[in-house]
Amino acid sequence: MAKMVVSLSVTPLGTGSTHLSSYVRAATEALRELGVKYRTGAGFTDIELDDYNKLAEILKKIEERLTAMGVKRVDFIIKIDRRMDEELTIEGKISKVES
Repeated sequence: MAKMVVSLSVTPLGTGSTHLSSYVRAATEALRELGVKYRTGAGFTDIELDDYNKLAEILKKIEERLTAMGVKRVDFIIKIDRRMDEELTIEGKISKVES
């Protein structure tokens, strides 16, 4: 049961290119490997999590992936929607807006 939806944007800096798809792909592969539920959008990836420790693990894994690709600096933008009283899901948030 997810208690938070984290919206994450990762920007590699100093790559010498304006193309980011290979880096986004590497980040989403890291999410898949960690077994978290996520949904990639045009500018952010939403992730369902239960605690902050998993978020730290995700950031570290993405950073390791990008470093292995030659990235020297990473800019993370993180937005957290946290509920303590009930389950919070990506689909639940979207369905409330679209209904």
